Amino acid sequence: MIVAEIMSTRLVTVRPDDTLSHAANLLRQYQFHHLPVIRTVSVPLSASEHSEQSAQRSLRIIEGLLTSHDIDMAVAVSKSSASSDVLHQPWQERRVSTLMHRASIRVTPTTDVAAAAQLLVDRGLNALPVVSYEHVGDETYPDLVGLLTRSDLLIALSRSLGAFEPGMQLVIDLPVGDLTPLAQALQFATELHVPVRSVVAAPMEGNVPQTAALRIGTINPAPLLLRLQEANIHYTFADPLKEGNTHAR
Repeated sequence: MIVAEIMSTRLVTVRPDDTLSHAANLLRQYQFHHLPVIRTVSVPLSASEHSEQSAQRSLRIIEGLLTSHDIDMAVAVSKSSASSDVLHQPWQERRVSTLMHRASIRVTPTTDVAAAAQLLVDRGLNALPVVSYEHVGDETYPDLVGLLTRSDLLIALSRSLGAFEPGMQLVIDLPVGDLTPLAQALQFATELHVPVRSVVAAPMEGNVPQTAALRIGTINPAPLLLRLQEANIHYTFADPLKEGNTHAR
C-alpha cells in the first residue's frame, strides 16, 4: 500500500502572511487539526499540458504546517501577558509564518505506507505533507498534493482489517510461525464459500507471526469452525453479539 491510496487530498491551506485569526477560523470551520502553509508559484506548462487558455500552471509549494495546538499555545501566552503591555501584539494579528513549523520531513505519493507510519512514530509527528517534486528548468519544486495524518492511517488499518464490512474475526494459532494452519483455514473457507475480507499475519513480537487474523464475511461461521476443529486447528473468535471471546480447538 502506498501513501497515495490513503492520503487526504481535499486540503484547506493558509499562506505565511495570513493572520492567526484567519487560520483559527478555518480550523474551527472544518474541524481540522492541521493546516498546510503554502506559497503559490506559477510555472510554464509542459508540451503535453499546453492549453490555449493559459500557458502556466500553479504549484502549491509547502512552507510549513500550523496546528490547532500551536494556536492554543499562542492564545494561552497572549492571556498570560500583562494587560498593560501596550507593545504586545494580539495573537489574532500575528502572522502564520511566526508560528508555523517548517515541514522539512515529507513523503511522496509513492512512499510505502509502512515507511510513512514509521516516520510519524519515530519523529513524534501527527501529520506529513505529501509532495510531488516538479522539475522546471533548473529548479525543483515540492508541490503539495496531499496530507497524511495518523487518522488516515487508522482508517486505512480499519479498512484493511475489514472493519467496515459485516462479519467476524477469527484468530488462527500459528505454532512456531508455521503458516500451515492459515493455509488450511483459507482452503476450508474457499471450499465452503465463506468470504474472507482480510488476512493479517504479522509478528507482534519476535521475528515470526504467532497468530493470523482472518476477517470472514459471514454471520454463520459454524461450518468453517467445524472444519477447523476436525483439522485440530486452534482458533479464537469474537462474537460481536456477545461479550467476551469464544475459544475453541
